[in-house]
Amino acid sequence: MKKITIYIVMALLCLNFKAQAQDNKAVDVTLKGIQIGQKVPDITITGLHNYRDTNGKLATTAKLSDFKGKLLILDFWATWCSPCVAMIPKMDSLQKSFGDKIQFLSATYQTEKEVLPFLEKFEKQQGKHYNLPVVTSSKQLHQLFPHTTLPHYIWVDGSGLVKAVTGYEEVNTENISKVFANAVELERKKDMNVVYNKEIPLLINGNGGNGSNLIYHSILTGYIDGLGSMQRIRSAEKSTKIIRAINYPLLNLMQLAYGNGQYNWKKNRTDVEVSSPEKISSGLKGRAVEEWLKAGNGYSYELILPNNSKKNLWEEMKSDLAELFDVYEINIEKRKKTCLAIVKTTDENLFNKHHTDYLYKATADELLIENTFFSVLTWNLENVYLKGYPNPIINDTGYDGKIGINLQGDLKSLAGLDISLAKYGLKLVEKELFIPVLVIKDKHVNTGVAETAGKKTFTN
Repeated sequence: MKKITIYIVMALLCLNFKAQAQDNKAVDVTLKGIQIGQKVPDITITGLHNYRDTNGKLATTAKLSDFKGKLLILDFWATWCSPCVAMIPKMDSLQKSFGDKIQFLSATYQTEKEVLPFLEKFEKQQGKHYNLPVVTSSKQLHQLFPHTTLPHYIWVDGSGLVKAVTGYEEVNTENISKVFANAVELERKKDMNVVYNKEIPLLINGNGGNGSNLIYHSILTGYIDGLGSMQRIRSAEKSTKIIRAINYPLLNLMQLAYGNGQYNWKKNRTDVEVSSPEKISSGLKGRAVEEWLKAGNGYSYELILPNNSKKNLWEEMKSDLAELFDVYEINIEKRKKTCLAIVKTTDENLFNKHHTDYLYKATADELLIENTFFSVLTWNLENVYLKGYPNPIINDTGYDGKIGINLQGDLKSLAGLDISLAKYGLKLVEKELFIPVLVIKDKHVNTGVAETAGKKTFTN
């Protein structure tokens, strides 16, 4: 059987798995670095870009003492971290607002080959240049200030003392002004981390016992501090197949199970019709989501089956959820939704003339599909090119066979896509359609969460 492994990190925070914990307890790894009130050593920073020294000349190195007299805010970030990238324009604005009183300095462990093209593309998209110095391949700064989540900010005052360790929410005009006036102590960011081996089952052999002979189990727990939120699906490896979802809201567990690991039951394809929707989905953002999960609304689920089992992973997960959360009824129904439909403009199927073996290529300005199904096109439009579009994107051509299609140009706008689709006799039209929808309702039977002996366990 072909091995399939999928890792998904949710966007509560961008995770950087480099720190270690001890005694299998969640620990704050920021405590291993320089602390608030301690002086930062006058190290030489290398790998600088877009930095001008005191003489106004471009320089690739600097000493921390070069920033003496300024509030230095070290910004630890990465190109794959969405909150980090979103902070670039804000930091640039703050830098201009406070002028010589402050200096933002962004540091990443990524190389200049990864970072500089990314920043150039980002600035082109934004139509603006950002005058923020960047340190690439940063090792010394990361060693001085260990952390596990991004973005991560270290505030160093004009004398070289650490004033604060924060997340991105504290970086604003009000707090910077208060720091200058010594009128505030900012909330210290804590990066909790725990020893976790993704190659062995949850709660076993370092995660809670010896799992060397584990063949089959199903576990549901409450929120596990220190692990962040993640998902893993392994259809076949060695002797077992696995579904693992850590620190998930109940709604996301339901969407995962009824998607069979493939179909994406996004918000626009899910109807929640329960009396207390806040128990299964938060609607919150940022740090508030993590607090909501910790307050009894986050779950960690793991199912392991032997490869030779005739049971289906997804059917077993559905069964577990139905048994453990039997106050809810979950079904897939056809319902009318406003959709963005792909329709034909001609009687001929101009898009089914594929000429090669399977081929797939997706870049910012090109989508090439050969000898694969129409659903690959709709998936890319909904999840890549029109990711922010609120309505489902549906194939309404009446054809769902294999296609050959090459879209080029502005693929992130409806107008640009219509131009590319036109040569294949296709266009995008907003219309009402009956589509499959995941529907979650109350059963009106208040039995709570079931506890069963043997394979199923519920713990808080």
